[in-house]
This record gives sequence, structure tokens and C-alpha cells, in this order.
Amino acid sequence: MSGCLLVLAICCLSAAAADFKDVEYGQVDGVHLTLDAHVPDGDGPFPAAILVHGGGWVAGDKQQYITYIFQPLSDAGFAWFSINYRLAPQFKFPTDGDDVESAIRFVRANAAKYKFMRCSGSLCRMNCLTCSESLP
Repeated sequence: MSGCLLVLAICCLSAAAADFKDVEYGQVDGVHLTLDAHVPDGDGPFPAAILVHGGGWVAGDKQQYITYIFQPLSDAGFAWFSINYRLAPQFKFPTDGDDVESAIRFVRANAAKYKFMRCSGSLCRMNCLTCSESLP
């Protein structure tokens, strides 16, 4: 009986929701680009959202101007990724957009780890505001 309970406990632990903080998705000229992620409870695959904080490209971070959306996405069963990017005026255009594309590439490359649905083709491009033709 105790062996069954242990197996049940391990199964429950492996399917629990998970939060990841300060995951490095890239590094450019010594700047570490990081994201925070949430993966819902369950086996997935889950729908996913990559969140780009507000601040006009000159202010903010992955925990500022955007936290109000974390709980509704979590409650709706989304895996979500809130990213940092290099800010102006210290970094010039198009570094901010380059960082967003790098985050998208990282998240897509790690779809299995974060248990989300990986889309492709026209549907994915329609749902992604920053996709460019260069994204795989």
C-alpha cells in the first residue's frame, strides 16, 4: 500500500504547475537576456503566450507593467513567458526587436520542456505580433 502511495505522490509532483525565474534565453555583448515562465498543472500540451512588457521600449522589465495578465493566463491554462529586452536609449533600434525574436526562438526550441503547443505556418505567424519571415 505504501508503495502505491509513493508512486501516486511522485506522479502528482511531476504534473504540478511550475514557475521558472530568470531563465537566460540569450546573451549579447555581455548582457544576459532573461525571461520568467509559468507552466500549468498537467501533462500539456498547453497554449502559450510570450509577453512583452510595456514601457515604450525605454522602461520596465518582465515583472513591471505586465503582472496583471499573469493570473488570468494561468487560470486559463496557458504556459506564459514574460521577457526582458534591452532598453533604449542605451541600446539602439532594432536591438529590442532582435531580443524579442531571440526570445521567440528560445521558447519555440524548448516547447517540449515547457509543455506547450508549438504552432507553425500561417496560423503561427498570424498569432505572433513580432514574427518575421526569418523565424523558423
